Amino acid sequence: MDGGVPARRPGPGRRLRAGASLLGVATLLVACATPVEPVASRPTGAARLDGTPFAGLSACGSRPFVAVVRGFTTAGESAEGPGSSPSSDILGVRQDGSVTPVTNDLGSYAFGLADDGATVYASPTPDVAPAARAAPADGVLAIDLATGRRTPVLQATDVGEVAPAPDGSTLALTLPPADVPPDTGTPSPALVDLPAAANPRRLAPPATSRAATVATASRDLTWSPDATRLAFVVTLPDAAQEVRVTDTTSGATTTLHHVDATVALQSLDWSPDGTALLAAEGRAPSASGRSRDRAVEIDATTGRATVVLRGVGGDLAYSAADGSHVTAIDNGGSVPVARTWARDAGGRFVLTASAAIGAAADLVAADRIDIPRCAMR
Repeated sequence: MDGGVPARRPGPGRRLRAGASLLGVATLLVACATPVEPVASRPTGAARLDGTPFAGLSACGSRPFVAVVRGFTTAGESAEGPGSSPSSDILGVRQDGSVTPVTNDLGSYAFGLADDGATVYASPTPDVAPAARAAPADGVLAIDLATGRRTPVLQATDVGEVAPAPDGSTLALTLPPADVPPDTGTPSPALVDLPAAANPRRLAPPATSRAATVATASRDLTWSPDATRLAFVVTLPDAAQEVRVTDTTSGATTTLHHVDATVALQSLDWSPDGTALLAAEGRAPSASGRSRDRAVEIDATTGRATVVLRGVGGDLAYSAADGSHVTAIDNGGSVPVARTWARDAGGRFVLTASAAIGAAADLVAADRIDIPRCAMR
């Protein structure tokens, strides 16, 4: 019904454990992305769509991939158990749109891609991944995208989000309070210097916060290009959400953007020039079934939000060095579809490329697209 509360996505920061309700892939498709409406995305007279949504990206030297995604397969559906999210793996995407598994153990990974495109920092979910995994459960691994080699980075309890800083010096992650049992408590952002020789240091909430206890939303830790600020989403007790930004040197945290409980902030990505944050806002569809999702760019200084795309939700990421293109994964059909939009003269984005991905890998859905800065032209 129009005006209802859209479903919050069960992304890596919201892993479902024992005792939670069973979530199937069919539910995931509804919660992760609303089908893109061509009328809303491509005005009359726009250029014909091409089938190469990743063609505008370039390989980072000898690195094999221009992007990575989290993929859900029919095998993952079979491995899904009571109280767990659909099992998933990390897949690399090439310029031609073909995908190759980076992991193949259905570890339900939360992950972040380094800006040089060489390494994925990932945390597997211990209650889904096989017991034979080489690294301790619920730690953080560094996975070499070229060789698949896994190196343990740190071990912590109930790691949620993972995001490496652009310069590779620091790892941001979400952790529950240290003094509560596993799978309880509200996760919050923390930082650890690499290589990890000390315990993660937690980011303090801003003094002006309306809530003492907040929970980070899924897929929402993103670094500024100069690695001095970390942006993230928090969910307040009344289900409203805020985009907050922390200066990682001073520790000062400010609230940049606020939405009420009828909106779900589905993704967050910092612009390549550091001046804005791209946020996907999920809303319940209209009474006629039309999508009311939209994407906004939030000024990183003033917090002013400008609508740049309508009818599109889920994971959105910048895919050009000048911020002129964005790319998303749409799960509105039987297979995931990658779509790319180009910014027009008025500042809004127009759909220019669309193609199904992952058929050879038996993907039924995908999300959490991550594009390294080195791949952006």
